[in-house]
Amino acid sequence: MLSRIKPLTTELISPVALRLAKLGVKPNHLTFSGLIFALVSSYLIIERNVLLASVFVLFSSLCDLLDGALARKAELTSNFGAFLDSVSDRYVDVILFISLGIYGVNWIVVALAMSGALLVSYTRARAENIIEKCDVGIAERSERLLILLLGMVSGYIYEAVLLIAILSHITALHRVVYTYLKMR
Repeated sequence: MLSRIKPLTTELISPVALRLAKLGVKPNHLTFSGLIFALVSSYLIIERNVLLASVFVLFSSLCDLLDGALARKAELTSNFGAFLDSVSDRYVDVILFISLGIYGVNWIVVALAMSGALLVSYTRARAENIIEKCDVGIAERSERLLILLLGMVSGYIYEAVLLIAILSHITALHRVVYTYLKMR
């Protein structure tokens, strides 16, 4: 859903991406930085400093937003960069969900949220091998991170993870149905 405003966000972050390019920052640097910020956030969640952890989740998300914009604006796109970004995103998801389980969120809810998040990505990747585009659904990565951030800041972490679990599986199933209908 938030992907619909991608042209606007791309326009807003383009000056930042161009500035980073002039400073010699590469897209993979941002991808790696996002992973590091997620690791710091995970540690802070485990240490029960959720508010500060949310700041690092935000930094991680900004790196993820900027790496693609930087790649496009500086003409540094590559198949490996796209692959690395995707793999890094999955690691960030897993790291955050595991830390939330250690923090005390019910492990079944954590497992459902994590599997749903991974299936959203997987269904899109597999679908786009057989149809042109499969970006449907209500809980893409940006929505999931926003829900998690809001839960962390408001103190409703369990509810946020539960919502992510439900919406992620709805999105994955939506992509299965969408792909089936497109192939008919």
